[in-house]
Amino acid sequence: MTHHMSPIFIMPAAHQQLRQVVNGACNAEPATAAFLEAELRRAVVSDKLPNHVVTPGSFVRYQLDWGPFSPARELVYPNDFVDEDTQISLFSPIGVALLGMRRGDTMQVFLPELGLRTLHVATVVHPDEEIALRAEMNWN
Repeated sequence: MTHHMSPIFIMPAAHQQLRQVVNGACNAEPATAAFLEAELRRAVVSDKLPNHVVTPGSFVRYQLDWGPFSPARELVYPNDFVDEDTQISLFSPIGVALLGMRRGDTMQVFLPELGLRTLHVATVVHPDEEIALRAEMNWN
């Protein structure tokens, strides 16, 4: 059985910065670096992104295996990652999987501690969007 993967969308600046992350991390974290490299290869790189795309700096809620929603967390570059309760590193399996996905997209992702899981993007809010949209995410 073949699983269809939705296209992912990335801005050129983010694509370039993430290529640098991959190059710098190949030896330290080879599995995550390979996953990120594969995602960057299949990405649609464009200055104009569709609505509700997960990008660095966006806040996202997701579900694993259609379980409870995650809290709203910001997707950040590895060097900016300081708080796992409010952030998701772009160099984590979930962060790599979320990158470029759109609200409503679903993807299989391997999590070392849990195995293969289905990741579903529930909500995406960008920092420049209205605060009212954040209320939709049950912002605490």
